[in-house]
Amino acid sequence: MKEKEISLELVPGGWVSTPRPAQKTGTWRTLRPVVDVEKCIGCGICESFCPETTIKVVDGKAEVDYEYCKGCGVCANECTSQAIAMELEVEEESEGGGY
Repeated sequence: MKEKEISLELVPGGWVSTPRPAQKTGTWRTLRPVVDVEKCIGCGICESFCPETTIKVVDGKAEVDYEYCKGCGVCANECTSQAIAMELEVEEESEGGGY
């Protein structure tokens, strides 16, 4: 019987399509990536480097899934067009006026 050849190379731009619920960030993130769509060229570098697979290029622009993003800043560091800035996380006020 002939043995199958197995490739150990990673596929560029490969990502997990559905993050597991256990990986949700919660409320502890202090910084969040914000994409400037005017600067984003849709190259996918941020998508390739994101360790949590929370960035996808949709219609030629990067989009971040903030439920799973940890705010590590790798995407902003790797972005060649400087379209991603790390900004302070801001808690949104609830309807009752408190946090």
